[in-house]
Amino acid sequence: MKQVLMLTLLPMTSAGLAVSGPSESRVPRAAEGDAIIRAVCDPRAALGRLKGCKQVSYGGRPIPEILGPQTRLTLSTVFPGSFTAANRQELLATFCTETESCSGETVLLRHTRGQWQAIGLVPGLIATNCLTYPRPGGTQAVVCLSESARNEPIGSALKTASWTGARVKVETVALFPLLAFRDFFNPGSAQCAGRWQLDPFSWDDRDRNADRVPDLTILAARTTYQGGPDLCRAGQGFNAQASGSVRNDLTFVWTGETLRPTGNTTAILDRYAKGR
Repeated sequence: MKQVLMLTLLPMTSAGLAVSGPSESRVPRAAEGDAIIRAVCDPRAALGRLKGCKQVSYGGRPIPEILGPQTRLTLSTVFPGSFTAANRQELLATFCTETESCSGETVLLRHTRGQWQAIGLVPGLIATNCLTYPRPGGTQAVVCLSESARNEPIGSALKTASWTGARVKVETVALFPLLAFRDFFNPGSAQCAGRWQLDPFSWDDRDRNADRVPDLTILAARTTYQGGPDLCRAGQGFNAQASGSVRNDLTFVWTGETLRPTGNTTAILDRYAKGR
């Protein structure tokens, strides 16, 4: 008898996507979080919807939340590195909404003269499960397997972010949309027609082409469900019967600037993860 599964949101929290494997992102310490929030809420910082925010207090004690004119967010994770120049002390601070998925903002900060300074937003990146990768010149790029950003299909995403001077480039390497929400963004998608869902559950950064630079492998469960187009229109969790599930190994090679999928991985993503 085939197993009946509950097709729901991936196990996401405000702390990020639940994927086993290495991560350099971490939860900030209390004093560190207060210093970061002071920098982000500095009135001189031009940070879009975060501009003019204030730290929230509870029982007279500041807590790791900010309240702005447009939103209320929680400081979820920090991710240290040298992103814009070699040996520069920087970090990415990710602020999340208090919902099942993050849907927040990531801010680049720099440690200057003994304190943090907010440099700018990193659009389209949720840096809750991330690794640093080496770039030419001694800087580091960011590789994240985290929740997809606003205006993307609900699910998870593999992304890279790198800086050239003050300019940041965020690249989406692969998207893993949730089937139950797919037609909210792309009615009649191939993913809905095929009734498949590709769920990353583990990742590892081992060197696979002997160039002494870690490449990336993602393990994902590819499941096909019984049913019709209504599978993509329920919006919330619903009962769906799985007709089959297999494991896919997705391998990406680091070029020095970004990740590139191997030929086999490209074929898998073209069919199952783009939702054409």
